[in-house]
Amino acid sequence: MTPARDHDAGAGSSGQLAAGPGTDCSEALLRVYEYLDGEMGEADVAKIKSHLDECTACLKQYHLDEALKAVIKRSCSSEAAPVELRATILQRITTIRYTTWEQ
Repeated sequence: MTPARDHDAGAGSSGQLAAGPGTDCSEALLRVYEYLDGEMGEADVAKIKSHLDECTACLKQYHLDEALKAVIKRSCSSEAAPVELRATILQRITTIRYTTWEQ
């Protein structure tokens, strides 16, 4: 990644980013786990990567999320989540995404 620059007022202040049309802090942070998990298409990966290259505030959050994911993986790798828990989490994520994108 290239050196990042700080947004003057931090993540989500004005929303729009010069690095990629349509990519703002709220979208980047909403989709950071998709990015981390490799669950995005090439165009979306490029948009989020470009945003992270340009936005220090989002890059810091990305690194926190990346570290959290690594800790969870180390701590829980020997146990599988119950099927009901997984279904509930996926349903909530879908609801949150739908509600957020609808606004």
